[in-house]
Amino acid sequence: MSDVIRMFIGTSSCGEDNPIEAIYEYSLRKNCSQELDIVWMKQTNDPTSFWHGFRSYNWPTPFSGYRWAIAEYCNFEGRALYTDCDMINFKDIAELWNTDMQGKPLAARKGTRFGGHEFCVTLIDCAAFKKVADVPVSRQRGLDTYHQRCIAQFSGNDNLVHEIDPRWNCLDGEDYMIEDLWHLHWTNMATQPWRPGWFTGVPGEHPRADLVEMFEDMLIAANDAGYNGQVAEYPPVETICIGK
Repeated sequence: MSDVIRMFIGTSSCGEDNPIEAIYEYSLRKNCSQELDIVWMKQTNDPTSFWHGFRSYNWPTPFSGYRWAIAEYCNFEGRALYTDCDMINFKDIAELWNTDMQGKPLAARKGTRFGGHEFCVTLIDCAAFKKVADVPVSRQRGLDTYHQRCIAQFSGNDNLVHEIDPRWNCLDGEDYMIEDLWHLHWTNMATQPWRPGWFTGVPGEHPRADLVEMFEDMLIAANDAGYNGQVAEYPPVETICIGK
């Protein structure tokens, strides 16, 4: 297994998620014991980019469908780790990376939102995934329902998805104290404290003030350490996703 952790993070194209990107990368690198190679996946108008040209009209976020293309991006070799950008890490991500997947193509936590598994944090065995992937990326780009098709194929299928500890994808803190968190996921887009501009739903206050205060403190620490989030490398595309 490679000592380099290949991590793919889905994010927005126009800087709407810069605050949480800064915190997330800062926390990952601060806690990680192995070399970490991060690829930020976002919509782009650059036709030479691997991430260009996907029909994302039916994606719940601007990056939802990219996760199913990662194995091919990696030439179906080795492992890859996918996550959303709206997260904060508290535990060495190498421990998740080195999980025994028992020969299954994917590893994710159990959950009820998508029929059995939560793929917001997904460990991918790229070679094993090739055996079950029925559509190459060249065709995925033109299928605006492919994300939903993959959710239906994999979610709840214990033969294809190895279960990981739910603390690796802790949904809005659940009932954990901050000191017991492994990997926090700001799941409810309406209550994300940085208010991403691409979300067009009705915003609300996060139910846990302690997490919001922690977010604010960590944003200062991340900025002080030189992390300011990703910037659009190409002319931004029009945001066409509406949120969950």
